[in-house]
Amino acid sequence: MISLLSRQSRSRLSHRIALLALFSAFTFTTTAPRAKMHIILDFDGTITANDTIGVLAASAVSFQTQRDSQSGGTGVDWDARWKRVVDDYLADHQRHTASYTPTEPSRTTLEHELDYLRSLRDVDYGSIRALYDAGLFRGMAPHRLAEAGQVAVQAGGSDGVRVRPGFSEFLSEVATRQKWPVSIVSVNWSDAWIRGVVSTQTKGDERIADDVKIYTNKISESGAIVSNYERVGAEDTASPVSSCLDKLEALKVAAVNAAQLSATIGINEPVVYMGDSTTDLECLIHAGQGDRGGGGIVLADGDGRATSKLLKALARLGYNVPHVSETEKGRFRETKTAANDAGPRLAWARDFDEIMASQILG
Repeated sequence: MISLLSRQSRSRLSHRIALLALFSAFTFTTTAPRAKMHIILDFDGTITANDTIGVLAASAVSFQTQRDSQSGGTGVDWDARWKRVVDDYLADHQRHTASYTPTEPSRTTLEHELDYLRSLRDVDYGSIRALYDAGLFRGMAPHRLAEAGQVAVQAGGSDGVRVRPGFSEFLSEVATRQKWPVSIVSVNWSDAWIRGVVSTQTKGDERIADDVKIYTNKISESGAIVSNYERVGAEDTASPVSSCLDKLEALKVAAVNAAQLSATIGINEPVVYMGDSTTDLECLIHAGQGDRGGGGIVLADGDGRATSKLLKALARLGYNVPHVSETEKGRFRETKTAANDAGPRLAWARDFDEIMASQILG
């Protein structure tokens, strides 16, 4: 059968087989921790202080409206189309959550919570299909999406994108000075949009985000939203990244690729994952388990434990997550459960300034 495939297909198949082999090694093999780390970050609400999906959609609405105006007009109310997608998604999400058992107060184990979060994949897929049917991103090329991301950062405020304090300094330290690999894992719809946002982060005249790898979705010229890397755990290797389980797969692919590309970091080097929402739960737990020495950091605003939905979920599951200021230099602390059992290595911070000041990464 393989002999009947094209040279390109054979190459892709060989790469996929090799990736699966390394994937397995990453999943099951562990070694003693070393100084080098692989930093993996969520994007919306982690690198940025706000969720940027609405800002991205507003950029698409503006693009389609302007294009219609230049071509004589189609009579489409693009803003109304976008709002209908949002309303339908929220209604589907509410219906799913209302009918799901066990209910949130009864989900007190990690297994129950992950089952619920994974069950949301079909709801998320439905909204992604609705976006394509609405044509919101049709014809919006990657360079336009990247430019829109840059403009959104410049705009800032409630209508733009606000990067979380300390990110540029943090990125300069870990990526430029320490030369640790840095990756972004996200359920955002556009890698070009993310690239545009992080490209605004500089140190003087130095571009510090060029080597950051991004594992998320991309928007095709037709407006379809597909993964920007070859999926390993899905039947369709281009299916969108939308759930906590999808993000865990992306984390593992990122770790494998970092080991392949770097001469200084191995497949089992510590991974430090940073995220802000419940879709990050699975990645945070994964990074904080085992004996590789990595950990997970929850980004949360204000009082953290009182305002963060993710920290509230972790508390409901019995994990007491300390603030980074309560940890020792270069060490994550195992969270303690209500039964005083050791849990995953986790901490939380309000921004990257607090992470740097705590020296939790050494």
